[in-house]
Amino acid sequence: MNKELDRTFGGIVRNKREELGLSQADLARKLSCPQSKVSRLESGLRSPSLRELVSLAKALNTPLSDLLRNLEKDLSGPMDGHSIVSEPTVSYRSAPAFQEAQASEEAVMAQLAAHGLRFLGKTTRPAVFKLTLEETLLAALRFADEPRLFEALPSLVLRNAASLNWSQLVSGALMLQLQNRLGMVVAGALQLKGSAVNVPGSSWSTLDEVHRKLAEARLDRREVLGPRPRTQEATEHLAKRTPPWLKAWHVLGSVDTESLSRHLPR
Repeated sequence: MNKELDRTFGGIVRNKREELGLSQADLARKLSCPQSKVSRLESGLRSPSLRELVSLAKALNTPLSDLLRNLEKDLSGPMDGHSIVSEPTVSYRSAPAFQEAQASEEAVMAQLAAHGLRFLGKTTRPAVFKLTLEETLLAALRFADEPRLFEALPSLVLRNAASLNWSQLVSGALMLQLQNRLGMVVAGALQLKGSAVNVPGSSWSTLDEVHRKLAEARLDRREVLGPRPRTQEATEHLAKRTPPWLKAWHVLGSVDTESLSRHLPR
């Protein structure tokens, strides 16, 4: 989360805890963690991990969706009448499967293949389980610094822009602090406007709005697409090769529209 969302979420947890008549020490015992950790979370000094979010919801006896839905008021305006941050990204039932998908690039590629994505020159193993596309994309963002995987994501997002649950996807990216990576994927999808065919105008409008919303929560930290440069000279050289739409997301890396369009339907 960003600092504002951290403070807001901390207040939501505190209010729910007090509503249940629990002290910070009581909640800490339920979570099997030090009281200081609860205090820092409620003060907005730390962001909860995905696993902590699920544990918090259980400890507070409230749906995770209710905890996340209250964050909506701190984000400006709805998108086409529907907020893009309102629902949980990972349900209780799918959380273990989601964690397994995040365990390796191979596991993520299997999930992406289950949604129809094929990686050139590589055979992916079958997925033992199938996550929703939203959860699959969130798991894939963890490995989005791998060029081959990143290049496949913008076209997948573009093909499914009209059916994706953007509330789940964006709120999940915020919770996992992956909004910059989701932002660069959406920005990549927008670069395909000149080469993609049969894409309705509403899909481009949706992507534009999501891109704007993510930019409001952009993290001020550098991402590198591909091998991380080891010298200042190499960093400066890579920066010169980085297109402006990637630089806007604090990303260094070389990628072009042709490489992004390889995964578009022919």
